[in-house]
Amino acid sequence: MGGAPVSLWSLACPMFSVMRMTDGAGWGEDRALLRTAAVRRLLALRTAGELTTGHVRLVAQSLDVRIRTVWRWLAAAQESGSPEPSPRPRLEITDEIIEVLADCLGNVKRAHEELARRALAVGERPPGLSTLHDAIRRDLTPGFMAGLRQGVPAARGFDPAFKRPAVHRNEVWEADHQHAPLRVVLPDGSLSRVWVTWYEDRATSMVMGWAVTASSAHRDSVLAALRSAVLTGEDYGPAGGLPSLVRIDGGADFVSKAVKDAFGALGVSLHRVFSPRHKGGVERLNRTAVTRFFADLPRYAGAPLLDHRRRAGEDDPPLTFEAFVGLLRDWVERHNTVDVLHRTGMTPLEAWQADTTLLREVSAPDLRAYMLSSDDRPRKITSHGVQFHGRYYMPEDGVGRTGTRVRVRFMPHHAHEIDLYTTAGNRYLGRAVLADEATEDERRQVLKARAARDRELRRVIKRSAAGRRERFAASTQPGPPRRLPRMTSAQAARELNAADRAQIPAVPRQRQRATERYTPRLGPAPDWAVPLPPTPDKDSPNEERP
Repeated sequence: MGGAPVSLWSLACPMFSVMRMTDGAGWGEDRALLRTAAVRRLLALRTAGELTTGHVRLVAQSLDVRIRTVWRWLAAAQESGSPEPSPRPRLEITDEIIEVLADCLGNVKRAHEELARRALAVGERPPGLSTLHDAIRRDLTPGFMAGLRQGVPAARGFDPAFKRPAVHRNEVWEADHQHAPLRVVLPDGSLSRVWVTWYEDRATSMVMGWAVTASSAHRDSVLAALRSAVLTGEDYGPAGGLPSLVRIDGGADFVSKAVKDAFGALGVSLHRVFSPRHKGGVERLNRTAVTRFFADLPRYAGAPLLDHRRRAGEDDPPLTFEAFVGLLRDWVERHNTVDVLHRTGMTPLEAWQADTTLLREVSAPDLRAYMLSSDDRPRKITSHGVQFHGRYYMPEDGVGRTGTRVRVRFMPHHAHEIDLYTTAGNRYLGRAVLADEATEDERRQVLKARAARDRELRRVIKRSAAGRRERFAASTQPGPPRRLPRMTSAQAARELNAADRAQIPAVPRQRQRATERYTPRLGPAPDWAVPLPPTPDKDSPNEERP
């Protein structure tokens, strides 16, 4: 009897014939899924009149349960009309629980205390902490809980991301600023922050161009990095050309009018993204630069803490600005030519050279016209040259051009030369170099004077802020409203009149005016003898007594 049912069951449900041959531990959580499928098949066999004990025994052996248990499952399914097991009573996540979790910023312990307090207030039994944890783990996703704790951007970190289609070189670039977490020494001896602006080719991960800015990055940094990314040659590397699309974020530098005009004139589209993961290539470059380059430099701001205040290496001498730029140049070159990418199996330069896509070149006049900054102010060529930013520049081709009105275009962070264009016709006249260079001592004195002025301004501003805090201290302290001890002149006059009337005895209405004519305003002195006030005669009340 055991042989025939096995073959019938194998033909009816091949899945169990395969599972029955595997050995190992129990099914665990998968047993509920297999139970539903098995009970559904047994119900079909009973409906067709083909159900036998052999079928039930085979299911019991496959699920490692007793035959009586399988018959009980079948009876329950016959009664309820569904092969699904009856749900056990459990805690369901409701809108109220979600609101409490949101109020507690995703803290399950605090939310359980609040839910227990509410349940006890209405005379109900509160759920256990483990029960609440199990319900949250079952009904709420980790991304939803992260959103309750840290917000929507944290929840998006748990979402799967679509893979972008493959692109060829110069099809898509990504640009961004990266703050170097350290300080360097400027030529004047002061410490300053450093920002790096760079462009990365998305197809090959090639760092196309970069620019370093002290203090803070701005739109000139974007244009300088773009110029170095487009140019090719000994100073800029073998990679270059114009991209078809550049992904940027919402920074004011990248969406400024000057940057948009420069990209638009060269036919390059700008695509603004609203999440860092939408320009993941350059964001990965930023993190790699921090962990593999900036972290090795002196005065790294993320060095390990020695105690709650001091960091390792904070007393080391800082790098000079020129040394930092040189080290960054070496690291970018090593990234482009030595480091092998797991995505391509090649270095960025090898991936760039292996791509045979034609490059969109740009001429030198276009670079000068669209990738150089300009303040659009007309200037004149004088006998001393062209004055720009308080300095005089001598044109290389300025013979016979004194009095010519020109416009200046310049490369950010490169003050040693400028380019001249005529105001009429916008014709290129050539370069202009500094006519004279200030000495280092003079520059140092000027910078010291500026620093002294800044210190004086800070001292005055801080003193003014301290005085303002003292003046408004009473108004900035929380508490119930207090009535100030002040009154108007009308209120003071009314209270004085009321006090005077309280001191004067009452007199008949017909004699009140005469009596008030002789009453002094301030009253007599304490040592004066004052006669009694006149009283009316009892016999003739309308006449005055002598």
